[in-house]
Amino acid sequence: MTATFRRDLVAVFPAWITARLLVAGAMLGARLYVDHLHEGERPLQVGQGLLAWDGAWYRSIVEWGYSGVERQGIRFFPGYVLLGRLADAVLPGGTAVALIVVANVSALVAMALLLRLVREVTGDGGLAGRVVWLTACFPSAFVLVWAYSEALFLVLAVGTFLALARRHWWCAAGLAAAAALTRPTGVFLALAALASAWPGWLSAPPTERVARTAAVVGGPLGLGAFVWWASDLLDEAFAPLVVQGEFRGDLVDPVHRLLTGLGELFGPDALGDGLHIPFAFGFVVLAVVAFRRLPLGHAAFAAACLMVALAADNLNSLERYALSAFPIVVALAVIADRGRLRHLVPAISALGMVSLTVLAVMGEYVP
Repeated sequence: MTATFRRDLVAVFPAWITARLLVAGAMLGARLYVDHLHEGERPLQVGQGLLAWDGAWYRSIVEWGYSGVERQGIRFFPGYVLLGRLADAVLPGGTAVALIVVANVSALVAMALLLRLVREVTGDGGLAGRVVWLTACFPSAFVLVWAYSEALFLVLAVGTFLALARRHWWCAAGLAAAAALTRPTGVFLALAALASAWPGWLSAPPTERVARTAAVVGGPLGLGAFVWWASDLLDEAFAPLVVQGEFRGDLVDPVHRLLTGLGELFGPDALGDGLHIPFAFGFVVLAVVAFRRLPLGHAAFAAACLMVALAADNLNSLERYALSAFPIVVALAVIADRGRLRHLVPAISALGMVSLTVLAVMGEYVP
């Protein structure tokens, strides 16, 4: 570990620890509330703690393998599973501790890499610091504390962008493949790689062309490798994508989905899809800002991730998917880089994170 990277870790530590204190306080408050409820009224997620929702799936897959869980388990990609199993082999405390440690250490590393990436791309150290705080306290960032794969994905995705910025093509290829093995949206890193690799590709030496091509195809190859393996395991073509489609619903027109969703804001599903609609419109605005203010590859990656999330009939977890599309957070920091907004926006975001944490623990919000 270089001295520079150690300094970056120290620089992001206050944001990292603040987010964990906020999430812990929110979970404790929710727990104290439900303790007054009758046994049958207590949400299942309260007892699961940091392994609530998807965390329980990851724990089961680490312990029993994909063949030892229900068919739905195949929609969880193996990157986090494999690292969790490795951590379980060397850390005391069992699978739960291993998964939580991997997630939280990954979050710290991801923030340090993000600090460096924004600083190198924009030359603005102050903006880089604000991006870190907004990422740590993004409304859905409690999943960077829980046993979810987002933190590891951010390490690999941000690392890919950093490698591309430095023209380390083979490193970018490996990181993109690993990202796509962690979350399927890693395949969209190909867009960022293409935006970086294409300029000068024709005039580059043959060996460098191969390296640039590898950076572009790394993500698709990672995704394809798991889809092939999982399809063979279940004897079902494109098994992970099919199962994910069954869970998320049919693909729909995202524009029509947003417009019809306006009617859900004040209906009986206000805490369901209605809760996601204001976020969805905000994310679309931020994607537009990204195309205007950020490098093309950054904006294209964010827009592709967001488009897939909005094209699902089921908008559950939209805010978590937006966190993985991290250039959206950078765009938010860019437009909030003035006056009182520099402090107001992170404060509102942190309040949103606390609120969504409580709702998720209470079983009212699907992270």
